[in-house]
Amino acid sequence: MRPGGSSNRWPVNPAAPESRTTPTVPEGTLASPPDPSASRAVLIGAGSYETLDGLTAVADSAEGLARLFTQQDIWGLPPAHCRVVLNPQSPRQLSKPVAEAAQNATDTLVVYYAGHGLIEPRTGELHLAVGDSDWMSVHDTAAPYDWIRRSIEQSPAARKIAVIDCCYSARAFGVQSANASAALEVEGTYVLTASAENAVAIAPPGEQYTAFIGELIKFISNGSPEGSEFIDLDTVYTKLRLELGLRGRPEPHRLCRNSLGTAPFIRNVAFEPLPTASRRSWRLGRPAMRAAPLHRQMLHSPSPTSVLPRCGACSTS
Repeated sequence: MRPGGSSNRWPVNPAAPESRTTPTVPEGTLASPPDPSASRAVLIGAGSYETLDGLTAVADSAEGLARLFTQQDIWGLPPAHCRVVLNPQSPRQLSKPVAEAAQNATDTLVVYYAGHGLIEPRTGELHLAVGDSDWMSVHDTAAPYDWIRRSIEQSPAARKIAVIDCCYSARAFGVQSANASAALEVEGTYVLTASAENAVAIAPPGEQYTAFIGELIKFISNGSPEGSEFIDLDTVYTKLRLELGLRGRPEPHRLCRNSLGTAPFIRNVAFEPLPTASRRSWRLGRPAMRAAPLHRQMLHSPSPTSVLPRCGACSTS
């Protein structure tokens, strides 16, 4: 559904997979946690519009991620390296901060957008709404996602992560997924989206965050007691897919290149290292004081939810 309420349901492609990966063995930089001093994050919350429905949760979602990313016990990103962009009014005000961060990041680049996702009817391509966007004239009032993708691809960062929290966000993979290979041309890229290419994303009434980022913030804040010292992106994706599916909400999708999904991303706040005394008792053949989990718990994805009835993170359940 378009933000104005008119119905424009796009045909579902049943053959499109829910996630795509090209597995290889992480090497070099990807085998180590991200270096905050060489990393950048741009977190965009577009929630104020002239003609589209306002989205009050997206500003809190962007700022909530910024608080987590700058915490020393999670990532420790310097505040100067973590830019929050709220309510950009023009496509250039959205794309310029992304291009600047992409040029300056050499280790990890994270780009997050929350707002309305609009479809250009002639091409079917995803556009990201800004303050003066008009769904009747998408091509010249909204930012093409391709602008963002190009900046990410051209970045010297070893890890390039895009998190798109809007309706139809899996179209970031390519129109109807036909051009998914375009997002795989650059090593070390990971695209995580809040919804399928034909589905809406939601910001439930009365909740501080969008449905997607609310689960992400909760997971990062609480950590994983069964996990290792660092949480990787595939673990994030699996956890979000489980939790959102159980609540009947749109489930995330992903696209990964070069096993970035299994590389360490953020610190697991629930991780407790094995006491030295326990390791010593194992070596001597005595019972250990406390055994740490040997394997990360694998979560099974539930069945996909149905397409929700209307557009926008302004949908209501």
